[in-house]
Amino acid sequence: GNIWLVTLPIMNAFVTSFCTAGFLGFMNWKISVVSSNFVALLLILTISLTVHISVRLIDNKRSNNYKSIKSAFQIMFMPCLFAALTTAVAFLSLTLGDLKPVIEFGKMMAVGMIFALFFTFTFLPAALISLNTDQSVDFINIKQVLRKIYNFTNMHHFGLLLSYLTIFSILIFGMSKLEVENRFIDYFDESTEIYQGMVLLDNELGGTATLDIIIDEPSFVSEDVIFEGEDEDLFAEDLFADDESEASGYWWNIYSLEKLENIHDSLDSMPEIGKVLSVASGVKLARKINDDEDLNDLELALLRSVLPEDIRETLLYSYINEDDSKIRISTRVIESSNSLNRKDLINQIEDDLINKFNLSKDQFEITGLAVLYNNMLQSLFSSQINSLGLVFLVISLMLFVLFRSLKVVFIGILPNIFVASCVLGLLGLLKIPLDIMTITVASISVGMAVDNTIHYLYRFKSELEKGNDEKLSMKISHLTVGRAIFYTAFTIAIGFSILALSNFAPTVLFGIFTALALLLAFISSLTLLPIMLVRLKAFQ
Repeated sequence: GNIWLVTLPIMNAFVTSFCTAGFLGFMNWKISVVSSNFVALLLILTISLTVHISVRLIDNKRSNNYKSIKSAFQIMFMPCLFAALTTAVAFLSLTLGDLKPVIEFGKMMAVGMIFALFFTFTFLPAALISLNTDQSVDFINIKQVLRKIYNFTNMHHFGLLLSYLTIFSILIFGMSKLEVENRFIDYFDESTEIYQGMVLLDNELGGTATLDIIIDEPSFVSEDVIFEGEDEDLFAEDLFADDESEASGYWWNIYSLEKLENIHDSLDSMPEIGKVLSVASGVKLARKINDDEDLNDLELALLRSVLPEDIRETLLYSYINEDDSKIRISTRVIESSNSLNRKDLINQIEDDLINKFNLSKDQFEITGLAVLYNNMLQSLFSSQINSLGLVFLVISLMLFVLFRSLKVVFIGILPNIFVASCVLGLLGLLKIPLDIMTITVASISVGMAVDNTIHYLYRFKSELEKGNDEKLSMKISHLTVGRAIFYTAFTIAIGFSILALSNFAPTVLFGIFTALALLLAFISSLTLLPIMLVRLKAFQ
């Protein structure tokens, strides 16, 4: 081993992260819940670049340290360049979504990858030359493991391909089961203050997230008002009007308030809905004071007129406008309800208003924090598909530019599709909903998996150009690039698995699934990729 080949990659990653953080501060890009892990991610990704170079440097060791370092960096520049660019594009793909925190995270990480590439090919070689590092050897005899993987892959082409096809079919089924609905309270461990506080809000204060329903008067009422306005000149002056009298609009009468009360009670009966407040709440209180006798229109008018102005503004006009043409029903959603499904709840409310209470679709609007959160969740799936589509397209273009072969593009993209399918398929099979953190895993894992693909393809092609046959080229690629892929995958996987210690559930899932994706990328890069290269004779 060589202590400098351990220390320098860490130093390089630190310098990269420090400069990236400084740039983000200069640009005033604020950190959110999603982007809070960008430093850890950047450290890990920068280390992955340096591991490939370090392994090449060990294999390329000569008597002249300067020439050895220069040769290693020259050989590794192109694969590292394309690997870094494709990883940056994977992060940039997150900007296709509608969620600003995810968009900002994508931009931050793309900038970070540019810094990582710059310092890896400036700071790192300068430090290596200055320190005059000695010959290094592996502490772990990883070549023995890689030989076994090579022998197994070489002897079981058909069986491995059949296994991949079977697994992929299962993953397709899993992806069809993907959902985006989840409860915000599930993000936190039961021992956390946030979880306990939300339970307290639900149990004692009637719910957490707001859900409001704004209902207009029917369109025919507005049309009648316009029509009647034509005769205002003739009967403009009401001889019997009082300066303080108030005309009642559509909603302030016993018939309309009875309808509102039915809507109010219907919402109140839903298990996912907590506290419900509307004008009907005040009418119910007045009825109770009136010995449970219904109020007539005269009493309703009197009720409003006797309210002090400040109370009228605060209590009454918060739920009905001054001309009585629009009402608001305020509710709170119980986040701790086991039956909570925001999309189904909103659809049920909408269906009841139309079919049960005969309101037209354009007469009401459902709004509030619960609706906003639901819309955000529903946009996750479409943005994930868009981002992955762009990732695969750009990776294909870069592979074509690098290798000038559509066959190589097809072969090179397969491991990346498999890794993305594993992430999304497992989420579906395990019934883990997509959320603001897990949405990023597929795109990120593809960006990091293509790093393995490009390095393996580049080395395989180089060995073929030396006159080696396909099997020997495959073996050499396994024993050289395979070592770097092994160290990279396991180093990053261990780094991401640290996130499992978090109390924030999305961060835990993010760490676990990213680590799993990297291990799967390691396996597919040393099994599926070489099998397809040999069987399809990619470079012939």
